[in-house]
Amino acid sequence: MRTARFAAGVLAAVASLVVAAPAIAAPVGFSVVIVAHTDFTVEASAFDSNIPGCESGTVVNGVGGAHFTPWGGTFVGTKVFTCADAVSGFTVRLTARFSGGGSTGNWTLAETRGNLAGIKGSGTLVGVPTGNTSIDDIYAGTVR
Repeated sequence: MRTARFAAGVLAAVASLVVAAPAIAAPVGFSVVIVAHTDFTVEASAFDSNIPGCESGTVVNGVGGAHFTPWGGTFVGTKVFTCADAVSGFTVRLTARFSGGGSTGNWTLAETRGNLAGIKGSGTLVGVPTGNTSIDDIYAGTVR
């Protein structure tokens, strides 16, 4: 009888530890802004961001491309961002509509590498023309 009460007490103590174990928090997201200074006359363009460890670098077109229509067009594809350290970076998958007045769209992180490996993120895109052959693509969203 004494052994049964002892075993029941141990079982109750173990159960309370399992129930009282602290919850593991989900990753905390933070707002991100990336500005790609796209110049259509060169292969690689500069970008700036507020991502720690990747505040600047270069961006090139990845897979995909533009489809032109009478009213403007669409871009479905990827952009490959390489941080200034030349090791870290990320690939953005995006869909955007554009016209002479700029562009709008959505993006998601498709791949991350280096110090950014494992982060996830998504958001919206607004493109603002800055010249005859250039546009500032402003990516705003959340990464975690």
